[in-house]
Amino acid sequence: MEYRDFLIEINTEELPTGYIKDACAHLEDALRKELLLSGILMDKSIEGFAKTIATKNSLVVYIKDLAVKQKAREEEIIGPPKRIAFDKNGNPTKPAIGFAKKLGVEIADLKVKSTSKGEYIVVKKIKEARDTRDLLKDITPAIIKDTPFPKTMKWDDSGLRFARPIESVLMLFGKENIEIELGKVPQKKINPIAPGKYLKQLGEMVDCEVRKKKIRKLILAAIKKLKADQYVNEDLLSEVNFMVNSPEVFIGEFDKKFLDVPDDVLKASMSKHQRVFPVSKNGKLINRFIAVIDGKKRKNNKVRRNYERILEAKLKDSLFFFKEDTKKQLSENIFQLKDLIFQKDLGNMFEKIQRLKGLCTFLCDKIGAGSSLKNDTLRAAEISKADLLTYMVGEFPSLQGIMGGEYALRSGEKETVAMAVKEHYLPQGSGDDLPGTEAGAILSISDKIDNVVGFCGMGMERISGSFDPFGIRRNALGFIQIVRNKKFRFDVEDLIQKAIELYGNKLNISERFKSQVVDYIKDRVEFLMGDVKPIELKKAILGTRCFDIADVSKRFEDIVSIKEEAYFLQAAKVVERTSNILKGAKGEQVDKVAEDLFKEDLERRVWDAYLNSKDKIQSLINQKQYKDATEEYARVFYGILHEFFDKVLVNVDDRALRLNRLAMMKAINRLYVERVADLALLPQIVVK
Repeated sequence: MEYRDFLIEINTEELPTGYIKDACAHLEDALRKELLLSGILMDKSIEGFAKTIATKNSLVVYIKDLAVKQKAREEEIIGPPKRIAFDKNGNPTKPAIGFAKKLGVEIADLKVKSTSKGEYIVVKKIKEARDTRDLLKDITPAIIKDTPFPKTMKWDDSGLRFARPIESVLMLFGKENIEIELGKVPQKKINPIAPGKYLKQLGEMVDCEVRKKKIRKLILAAIKKLKADQYVNEDLLSEVNFMVNSPEVFIGEFDKKFLDVPDDVLKASMSKHQRVFPVSKNGKLINRFIAVIDGKKRKNNKVRRNYERILEAKLKDSLFFFKEDTKKQLSENIFQLKDLIFQKDLGNMFEKIQRLKGLCTFLCDKIGAGSSLKNDTLRAAEISKADLLTYMVGEFPSLQGIMGGEYALRSGEKETVAMAVKEHYLPQGSGDDLPGTEAGAILSISDKIDNVVGFCGMGMERISGSFDPFGIRRNALGFIQIVRNKKFRFDVEDLIQKAIELYGNKLNISERFKSQVVDYIKDRVEFLMGDVKPIELKKAILGTRCFDIADVSKRFEDIVSIKEEAYFLQAAKVVERTSNILKGAKGEQVDKVAEDLFKEDLERRVWDAYLNSKDKIQSLINQKQYKDATEEYARVFYGILHEFFDKVLVNVDDRALRLNRLAMMKAINRLYVERVADLALLPQIVVK
């Protein structure tokens, strides 16, 4: 079969830097899916076959080795369910006749196929092969139109929308220039050329990774020249990378008086307004910056002076904001928070800090915090949102919390209180730092669970899929990470219940709301556990009575380490067999075992084994020695229960005797399941 390379280039007006990365990912992923589905890209992984590159004015996808033509393929078309397609006598009904007619086949061509949803009528037809060039003309316009952007625009009467006007489009398949219909966008005309050669003609700087490496190298060289700290802000680097096509850098300077402003403010001002890189020596900013510009290196100072002039104006604003904010105590803003809306359905920020104080009190009591830590945490909660009314946070929202901590110190608050305020928004994303202080961690946990409960209370459907407008997923993940890191011991269900109570009548929720939020948090915990086999092991560990995240992490670590051990499989078999017998009891089981009802010697032996081992197993569980607890559980119960089930019938006709034996099975089952793992959720256990 003949193969050719493929390239598509979308040339636009300058794209917003924050849009480009996701657009590239969409184009590559969508093309991969369509090409695989069409049978012209045979490898299931596009990695190594594709290259996506971008500049501020163009998006390019290059794919190697597409088949010139599809292979003829057998296609299976699913019709109505068998129960609808044929009557009791096996005669075709109207749905079956209509289905066959629609596809141009005879009734005899209809086949029955068993699926997970039942039996369905299917037809198998040979789908004729199409030329790849025709397929590409069909699929690429739709993929381009579906590119996701936060905002799109129209620029003519064709109805086409994109982040910025598309100036031209080029599609190459081999040396053939294929025209596509995309609104009124003109086709870029070039002489016949192979996609790979055209890519080389564009130059290496169109490759965003190559360009990024060059920018980093240039910045580090400038830093070395200044004998400063070798650090590059990777987020800013990624942003600047899509602002230039041919990068160069220069070193600029600003007045030393601006160094009186906190470093975080200077960094925010430089990054947000000018997209320039601050420079530090020994961890402290100096009055230098590094700017990345497009085009050939200037030999005159005009560009540098222009950057310095604009930056100075912005730094003057920052200095003014800082001086104005520090003219009063941070706590003076607290009561004004009544006029600042948290969310229109959830009240104002003053009400939020009252809830935070309630949650912090609850948490401090649960984890046994001392009076000093509790007092510091409550004070931090009280002033935690006061910086939202400052000039500085109004200008730089990303500094919320950071400025609160800075202003708290300058207002005479304790350092532990100021640090808690500074840390309570952490982490704000994947890979971000976690709160370092106990007070900061408690306040952050409280803030995040308040957000999760409040925003979920506005509609659980809003956190499905990738739609997460209020950052519920981010808050939940941050909450879990902090609890795991600090190893705080408390039941998450209790904290969620407290958060619900503190909202009062602001939440219009159902009786199932708490369990929905708990399940959502559990799903995030399960996600953070990573890959493990069998996959049901994660749900087994999360299936215990108490949802204690720190304990979940310890149990997960211990159970994963012993899951291949014989004693683990034996313990799992005990749980499996007792769970199965309890499931079949149809809710009859009772909690109390009456020894006077025992009729078999094995009943007495099993119950004695339980009574003699219960305290030891519970003690091991209390000490978080889950490996030893599992081994002891298996040692005590595996052999004797195997004998018991072979010789004693649990579900006898005598109701009192049956319930007594069920109660005994329940006690043995719950001894492990309630606090370690519900191993009955695992696939069928085979003891070697």
